[in-house]
Amino acid sequence: MPIDFSWNMLKDFSLAGNDCFSFQEVVDKYPKKDSVYLSKVLSKMVDKGMLIKLVHGLYHIVPLNANANHYLPDWHLVSKYIMQGKPYYVGYFSAMEIHGLTTQPSLKEIIVTDQQPSSSTRKIQGIEFQFVTHIPSRFFGYKNIWINQYDKVMVSDLEKTIVDAVTRPHLGGGIVEISKAIYESRQAIKRDTLFKYFQQNGSQAAIKRYLFICELFQIDPLFSIQDVLRKPQNSYSLLDTSAPNQGAKNSRFGLKINLDPDTLKHAIYT
Repeated sequence: MPIDFSWNMLKDFSLAGNDCFSFQEVVDKYPKKDSVYLSKVLSKMVDKGMLIKLVHGLYHIVPLNANANHYLPDWHLVSKYIMQGKPYYVGYFSAMEIHGLTTQPSLKEIIVTDQQPSSSTRKIQGIEFQFVTHIPSRFFGYKNIWINQYDKVMVSDLEKTIVDAVTRPHLGGGIVEISKAIYESRQAIKRDTLFKYFQQNGSQAAIKRYLFICELFQIDPLFSIQDVLRKPQNSYSLLDTSAPNQGAKNSRFGLKINLDPDTLKHAIYT
């Protein structure tokens, strides 16, 4: 492999501020080089630890002081890179982390998209990236958010993060983590936005979980609960979809309380 060409390639992309680039960008940048030749060069650069391959046809430069076997850029940036301009947002537990609503370490990165991915999960450098598909009516409420001094990624805003989490608690770290997030963000939540999002989201189970948590911790739910609680509850949703299907039925909220409320209180008040 022509070493000078490999290092010149790294220099060219680095100086342009492109630590991550695609095979097509390499082909476009060096039109006089054969694409098969360029593919072989990139493959050898990966073998030598100069690059890591994020997904097919997408590469990231390895810093000189990093071990390529263990190196991975910020997970949230990787989400942005691998989506390659397609609509997405970092959501659920990963968004809770960005908003500072959890102290538990992330075990995976959750990417929300409005398209069905070829695979629901993908491992990159040993880290799991999970893709969650939302129907168009639920794919909203995200924006570009700073994740460090230099980089922004698409993330569900605070209100949508809460709505998503109570809709699918198993993706939000479980109802204990979600309860803590609701409690910690109670002063920052925008009343009108949250109510609008719950309406647009269309999940009665999500509203019931949210109202149950608000009542448990004496939090102003920010919108009227009478209309929701007045309706007869013919079905019972699990309070926590990450916990076993057991527990007493609460007819007022239409929930099966499959996690001891004292466990939630202990997590908040201690």
